[in-house]
Amino acid sequence: MQNVTPIIFADDTSILITRQDANKLPEDLTLTFIQVSQWFKQNSLSLNINKTYFTHFLSKSIIHSDINITYGNNYITKVNDLKFLGLNINNTLNWKSHIETILPKLSSASFTMRSIKPLVSQQMLKAIYYSHFHMIILYGLMFWGNSAHSARVFRMQKRIIRIMTGSRS
Repeated sequence: MQNVTPIIFADDTSILITRQDANKLPEDLTLTFIQVSQWFKQNSLSLNINKTYFTHFLSKSIIHSDINITYGNNYITKVNDLKFLGLNINNTLNWKSHIETILPKLSSASFTMRSIKPLVSQQMLKAIYYSHFHMIILYGLMFWGNSAHSARVFRMQKRIIRIMTGSRS
């Protein structure tokens, strides 16, 4: 096998498999899945097949291939989008799904800011900005911040700063 990296957080286990030769990837996947399921059994853990899925990350140079993984008589579901540690990731890593997820939260924060602006001090507006808007943007920014879709988030950030300061566009 090329490179198999387990990622464990709380009760979630993810496995990242990298392979230069896409033709050998299904073999690596199956072997890794067998080893993981055996380890689970040996350690009295169960695998919830309904919550088990995989994604095949693609690039422009990778030819799309159908990969099937089975466990017992069940197929493991292949997904194009997944949520991993609070980040919505799709199989092309273009971050569109993550940005689509955070934009409504940011819009809601902007509406809240507009509604309470006449009632609170500038210092309180800053505290609300950092706790309800900035923390949403900051989480995972080093991953999605350079994507083509991130401009929408930064336009929203400019809008909320204009609301806070009373500036025009």
